Amino acid sequence: MNNTTSLLEKLEKWNNELARGLVLNNVILSLYITIGLLGNVTVILIYGFKMKGNNEERYFIPVLAFMDLITSLSCAVIAIAMNMTQVTFSNTDLCKFLRFFGSFSSFTSVLFLLIIAVHRYLKVCKPFRKQMTLKWKRLALCLGVLVAFILAAPMAYFHGSVPFPNKEEGIFGQQCSRLKTVNKTESLIFGSVIVLSTVSVIVALICLYSRIGYTILKHFKHKKTIRKKNRNATAENPPNIMDCNLQAGFSSGENLHSDSEIEVYSIEVGNSVTSAASSTPQSTGTLITTTGVPPQGNPALYKSSAKRRKEQANKRVVYKFTLMFMLITIIFLICYIPKVIIMMLEAMNPKFWEEFSDSTRAGILFVYRMYIINNVVNPFIYAFLDHQFIAEIKELFKNCKMAN
Repeated sequence: MNNTTSLLEKLEKWNNELARGLVLNNVILSLYITIGLLGNVTVILIYGFKMKGNNEERYFIPVLAFMDLITSLSCAVIAIAMNMTQVTFSNTDLCKFLRFFGSFSSFTSVLFLLIIAVHRYLKVCKPFRKQMTLKWKRLALCLGVLVAFILAAPMAYFHGSVPFPNKEEGIFGQQCSRLKTVNKTESLIFGSVIVLSTVSVIVALICLYSRIGYTILKHFKHKKTIRKKNRNATAENPPNIMDCNLQAGFSSGENLHSDSEIEVYSIEVGNSVTSAASSTPQSTGTLITTTGVPPQGNPALYKSSAKRRKEQANKRVVYKFTLMFMLITIIFLICYIPKVIIMMLEAMNPKFWEEFSDSTRAGILFVYRMYIINNVVNPFIYAFLDHQFIAEIKELFKNCKMAN
């Protein structure tokens, strides 16, 4: 009885020492939970309920925010639980479930980023090819969840409560980690599959966004060349009197519609239509007016100019959201690659965690869990690049103040 009590006391003391060394780690994980909860809930509320009208470019944002919320909360909470029970985690079934669920949510978030990358690739690099319809988007998301489940399910088999030695005290604790009793070859194969799958996703993301980035840069370079040619042509061939009168008509509104009147008309480009408020619009081919009276001057000139402006605006929106998702993916790569490297080393060496001092192990755990940052910072990227999102947040705070 005394020996058992002494052993428990030693284990408790040892566990408390290890937990104290991970206090800073727990503080950082708590920040992940707080920021991830507030940020992702805000994104879900704004994009999911306040900005439902524009689903084409923003469709994946609330879905990704939901997975970011689940991943940041579950993985951070699991990590804190592991930190507090470094050598006293004796519940094998709970360990299996936590390892599975943490991996499942993390894999799902990663696969969603791959789906988004494919969607952006089609929008930017193949704009005239068949695009992802709403049906295909939903199917792709469901497939991503299924693949994540298949990859995460073996985690329950390969993990559990394992002995963790203290050579100085001559005692063994229990830690939630990779089992040493399972077949080493099976464990190595599974680890290799996980690492290979993750590396494949990372390589695919890099290739897709490299092609996307090249296309966007080429587009901007082409626009710059066109503007330079137009300036040179204008300098060499000044406009004649009739051209000046035509331009004056556009700007003054004497013979043609002014900029404010142009907004009355609606130009249909592809499947999207932008129009001013009207109860009974009348359609005249590509040009739709709200009054039934065609614009004065040269209709063909007006139509081509307005359609060109609309197409350029659509391209700017596509590129802006593409750059947003590209930045999200870059941060993901920075945060996730260290985890992949540690996973590879863990798969090759079952005693990986035992070979480090307590302080070194705490540092490696911090690096290993840096992937959670990817699920926390995304709301700040949306706020930085989507001005409508900022406007909706300001409106939400304004309404809250008025309610109080």
